Amino acid sequence: MATILPADLLTRGWQTVHGNVEGLVPGNGSLTPRFILVGEAPGETEVTSHKPFTGRAGIELDKSLATLGVTRAEVFITSAYRSRPFKLVTKTSKRTGETYQKKDNRPPTKQEMISQAFLLDYELAHLPTDLILTIGNTGLQRLLGNDYRVSSVHGQLFTGPVRRYDYDQKKFVPTQRSYRIMPTFHPAAVFYNRQLQVDLAADLAQFKQLL
Repeated sequence: MATILPADLLTRGWQTVHGNVEGLVPGNGSLTPRFILVGEAPGETEVTSHKPFTGRAGIELDKSLATLGVTRAEVFITSAYRSRPFKLVTKTSKRTGETYQKKDNRPPTKQEMISQAFLLDYELAHLPTDLILTIGNTGLQRLLGNDYRVSSVHGQLFTGPVRRYDYDQKKFVPTQRSYRIMPTFHPAAVFYNRQLQVDLAADLAQFKQLL
């Protein structure tokens, strides 16, 4: 499995990492994939391993891939934002009662998304497949726009252009290429709401018919 990004774009990606953001995790997988999976942003485990979906959510993702009858080696896994956005929060130790600071994951801001938009744009333009599975709102909205919510459109197939960022016009514009996009829930969402498991299973059954 490999990344498709050239070295100069990876260097440019690293140059965007500042503030409460850390690491850079390029997309990874087959360069002739069955489909492209677009997630949200890496977490602590991912920025340590430099691979997407290696934490708890990765275990759930592997279950979803098994349901689809594919392995990681057959797909390309990437995300809307490549660095880990975090916020510092103050916690209290249950054992000692002492307070400490911890980095908690947070969604990327609009400006953070724009700063690294060229990475996903390059991958989508250079991978041969047009079939995309988005997981979570961030990946969905990055490609189709902020009016889309996974809770409303999960399991539906959208065919047409996706958004790419034009740095000269300073706005998102539609791609010339057409894609097939199906949104579903982020694996981490299942941790907090097990009832979503039924909807996720139905979405995967729909998506499997496209493979």
